[in-house]
Amino acid sequence: MLPFWNDALNAVLQVVVFSLIPFFWWLCTARKKEGFLSWVGLKKPVTENWKRWLLAVAATWVVLFAVGQLAVLLRGELEVTSAYAGMGAAAIPGILVFSFGQTALSEEILFRGFLLKRLASRFGFSRANLIQAAVFGVIHLVEVLFLMDIGFLAGVVLVVYPMLAAILLAYVNEKLSGGSILPGWLIHGCLNCLEHLLLAFSL
Repeated sequence: MLPFWNDALNAVLQVVVFSLIPFFWWLCTARKKEGFLSWVGLKKPVTENWKRWLLAVAATWVVLFAVGQLAVLLRGELEVTSAYAGMGAAAIPGILVFSFGQTALSEEILFRGFLLKRLASRFGFSRANLIQAAVFGVIHLVEVLFLMDIGFLAGVVLVVYPMLAAILLAYVNEKLSGGSILPGWLIHGCLNCLEHLLLAFSL
């Protein structure tokens, strides 16, 4: 199978798998009240000031990119890898599908579209945001621990940086965009995309 179509298939499968729990939860609890896509936040952002909203989205991306670069330095003993490393322009289609589909969309649906919203309805936004961020951070650490042994500092960074990203993305989605997860998806996808592009064009 061609690499791009393999990436596309993997992206579709991951989005479906990450959407299963939200879908069945919606089916059992909310299908008569609201459509599934709207229920998880796959809807147009709502804001009173689009210029301010664009500035906030851009600023969030810049902050997360800068902190992400610092995180890479701090976790120095942990090598940053990518399946697209050194591939150059040939990697761009696969990177776009992987970054926006397989990782960003699936994770935004599950964590910000489902987990955060369900927790917020019970515990309020602030507490729910911290819980979903902690789960998001720990899962990123566990994912790496399956692949390699890492030091303490790298482990802390692998939890704290995703937690910060999760907190900021949730705030942009819920407080600035009327509950839409599309801004978080855009920011998340662009961060992942740039990270892989830098590696794809590295020598």
